[in-house]
Amino acid sequence: MMNSEMTFFEHLSELRSRILVVFFTIIFFSLLGYYFSENIIEILLNSSKSDISDFQVIYITTMFMIKINIAIFSGIVCSFPILFYNILMFLKPTFKSNLSFIKVISFVIFSIFLFFIGILFGYFILIPTSVNFFNSISFNLLGSVSLNYTLENYLIYLCWILLISSTIYQVPILLLLLAKIGILNTKTLKNKRSYVIIGFFILAAFLTPPDPFSQLLVALPMIILYEITILIIKIFFKND
Repeated sequence: MMNSEMTFFEHLSELRSRILVVFFTIIFFSLLGYYFSENIIEILLNSSKSDISDFQVIYITTMFMIKINIAIFSGIVCSFPILFYNILMFLKPTFKSNLSFIKVISFVIFSIFLFFIGILFGYFILIPTSVNFFNSISFNLLGSVSLNYTLENYLIYLCWILLISSTIYQVPILLLLLAKIGILNTKTLKNKRSYVIIGFFILAAFLTPPDPFSQLLVALPMIILYEITILIIKIFFKND
């Protein structure tokens, strides 16, 4: 564990050790992901809840590359708790006050909770909404022409939606860490609230079909999380 007395090279050594831990964790879960890749693909395809049933596989190596991509995706998702823990421990010396082991674990658990809430939100809300929207555009433009999606591109799109959604739900954790370091406080967050809310709606406009309900469906949880973050900082960090 690092402390403020460590030299520059000792910090680099610490960073190297933590990167290696995360790297081998990703490798381990990626191997598991490859083994269960067919099950994961089936779960992903069930997320869109659309009428798409036929997919094209163009190249002889496509299925192998799909399984590799799914393995990497699984490795990143399953390694997230280890990744966040190591980031938190590496940043610990920069915090304004001491961070006990219980608080570290609490941070990690809260981050994991938000990460998988983001995964679920992407799976049950963003993917069906966006896929159905893009399908409706295609049908309106092409009429009765059948749509032929490649399995590889379709699965990559689904994985990116899940990663983006889960990353967005880490914004409260980022704000909490910045508050712990001393860069942010509740006064700043309250003063910038209107700009942040506008930013959430702009982001929602990029992630959803162009209708107010879908945008509100995405933006509202982020706004609620932002307000909860302000409350947590006010109660536990006392930065006001």
